[in-house]
Amino acid sequence: MLLVTHERQRQIVARCCERAASAGVRPGMPAAQARALFVVGAVRIEPYDPETGRRALRRLAVWGERFSPVVALDEPDGLLLDVTGCERVWAGEQRLLHAATRGLAALGFVARASIAPTFAGAWGVARFGPKDTRLIPQGGERDAIAPLPIAALQVDPETVAQLAEIGIERVGDLLALPRSTMPPRFGPDLLLRLDRALGQAIEIIEPVRPTPPPEAQRVFEGPTSRTDAIGLAVRELIDEIAGALAARSCGARRLEVELARSDLEPHRLAITLARPSRDGKHLWALVRPGLERAHLGFGVEGVRVRAPAVGRIRHEQAECLDAYAGPPPAEIERSSAELLDTLGNRLGLDRVLHASPRASHLPERAFQMRRASDPRSAHEETVPKDRPTVLFDRPAPIDVLALTPDGPVHRVSWRGETREITACLGPERIAGEWWGPSPGGTREYFAVRTDRGEWLWLARSIESRRWFVHGVWA
Repeated sequence: MLLVTHERQRQIVARCCERAASAGVRPGMPAAQARALFVVGAVRIEPYDPETGRRALRRLAVWGERFSPVVALDEPDGLLLDVTGCERVWAGEQRLLHAATRGLAALGFVARASIAPTFAGAWGVARFGPKDTRLIPQGGERDAIAPLPIAALQVDPETVAQLAEIGIERVGDLLALPRSTMPPRFGPDLLLRLDRALGQAIEIIEPVRPTPPPEAQRVFEGPTSRTDAIGLAVRELIDEIAGALAARSCGARRLEVELARSDLEPHRLAITLARPSRDGKHLWALVRPGLERAHLGFGVEGVRVRAPAVGRIRHEQAECLDAYAGPPPAEIERSSAELLDTLGNRLGLDRVLHASPRASHLPERAFQMRRASDPRSAHEETVPKDRPTVLFDRPAPIDVLALTPDGPVHRVSWRGETREITACLGPERIAGEWWGPSPGGTREYFAVRTDRGEWLWLARSIESRRWFVHGVWA
């Protein structure tokens, strides 16, 4: 795979996969030259989007907080972790390093990692050192970076080229030079980079700081069991949360209410939403039934409301004059989501389902039931065919009179009644899925219209020569 970008009206390779790199592709190479290294059709080319990679790297940094509380971005494709003291949790640095690389491999990433006393040293060894060199002991920085190229010090390419002109290509060659001769000729940055790698200069990283979830709380002057006062406090806190979500252009996917009882453990109430919402009225309508059933004990001392899961709400135009006869689409989507929220939190999330399309040509496998609160996938596909509005769970046997064994159908007997066929479309042959076992074998489908005006979807099994009704158009 090649990720390309445009530069001076040319396509330039910005990133490439490991297989492409082994074939000789390098970033900065013209896409036409890189494509010539492969057989036609053997390479996939996609546009390079730096912002998408930056967002993915930030999400990966949040994932990396399981190994260290201090994780910084090393754009465009690296992370810096301060694991000082964290090795005790993992029973050693070797186990920590192994757990990190194994976790990245499970996510589909090919990663090289190193642990060193300095960030600059770990950066250089991970990117330019041998694959088997991972752990650099305290005091071993000089020996670890000496055989590395000058680029391992994160200096600019111009300085690397200047050093190469006088025969200095390795960090060890640079260490042999007098320190006083470096700044006048190559600038002070080179000496600073070298000191950071050796631990002789301070290096500060800017860690990723996750935004805490919106939270609001209120403490009463004393325990109270008045449901109206508690409800009013919860309603006001929900409005505060809604305001905080609006400032972030987000909506709550999950809302939690905690009642601090004076004589019992805190009572917690949680609601889950089908789509992000910051409508205080809607959130209060979902919370109120559970709040009315809550056991208050001898009184509630305080209330806390938080939204641990949020989702982005895109800004969109709600309506347009003379553009849509009826409620705006955004209003219809919002009303549908509110209905799903109400049903899901009253009946249970596992009892409110929706049919989600699947990429299968078999009618009985072309969909699956999922919770209505689960986000819909952007890759859902449907077979571009006319299918009945009602599909039977079990196809019903039927007697068919056809002019030939392969159709068209002339008369059917179903449910004790004989019906004449006035129109017959087909056959449409549907075979089983080659990638796995599929019941039913190969079938031929006919869409027929009876003399009563109803449309039936008939199926004939190729193996058994039996006919069935698989669905009807309602």
